[in-house]
Formats: sequence, structure tokens, C-alpha cells
Amino acid sequence: MTKPTHIDQMNGRTRGALLDDLRPYPEEIRFILHRMNGSSFWAWSLWRAPEGADLLKSIPFSEEYMQCAGTAEALTIEVRRLDPDGTAHQYTIGKPGGDRTGEPTEVSHWDEGRHSITVYPHEVFTADEAAVVFSTYFLTDDVSQPYELRELDMSGG
Repeated sequence: MTKPTHIDQMNGRTRGALLDDLRPYPEEIRFILHRMNGSSFWAWSLWRAPEGADLLKSIPFSEEYMQCAGTAEALTIEVRRLDPDGTAHQYTIGKPGGDRTGEPTEVSHWDEGRHSITVYPHEVFTADEAAVVFSTYFLTDDVSQPYELRELDMSGG
């Protein structure tokens, strides 16, 4: 087992170190995403622990992370980044070549239907597709090409 460098969170509540003691990190990420069922497990987040953090003592939160919600068959993925001045930006991630004309039409539900988001069709991922995006984020703290980002309005208005 290598030293944990990332923290994951399930359903916005349960936080812990992402471990590779049962399977390598990419396989662990895929395993986790395949367990998402939209009712008892509907949301998952991943972020890098601060340098030098002892994850056996404390599980810190970060203002920058990747998260997804939905089911293993239909997930939406978002990434949150901070500008150098600390301004936060939240983006939904899409596959390349999607059509963004008109309004989003795909509705993803989670938490037994209590929550939903509407996205474009190319912004819906399967667990296997999402595992590629999350594994790259795990390694680089970024969303790789060819994936596209669409900034979300988080102002609440």
C-alpha cells in the first residue's frame, strides 16, 4: 500500500483516505463508481490532501475537488477550481463534440429522487467513463483533453 494522498467523500457525509490496499487506485475508483445506485450511494467526491497531512489523524476538506452524482449508468461530473485570487469556479464536464445549442435536456436524479440536475447529453457518463476522468484527476489534479468544461452559475439566483 502506498501512502494515501487523496480523500474521498460519499454522499457529502462520510470522508476518508482513498486507499489502494485492496486494489490499485484506478481499479478502486472504478469499483467505487460502479457501486453508485442513486439511493443509498448517490454522490462521490475526490480531492488531494494537503502536503504532509496525516490522514490517520485528520481528514481535511479542500476548496478544489472533483465530484459526481447519479447512478453507475448515468453520472454527472463536476470539478471545482480556485483562481489565484481565491475565486471559486464550478464546471460540469462533458465528452468532446457535444452540442450545447439550446437548453440542457438530460435530467440526472439522486438521493432517491430528492435532487436532480439537468445537463447536456454529452455531460452524462457511465461509471467506466467517469473512472477515466477521475483517475486522470487523481494523477494530475486536472481534467484532461479531450473533455470539455462548462462553467455553472453557482450564485443561487
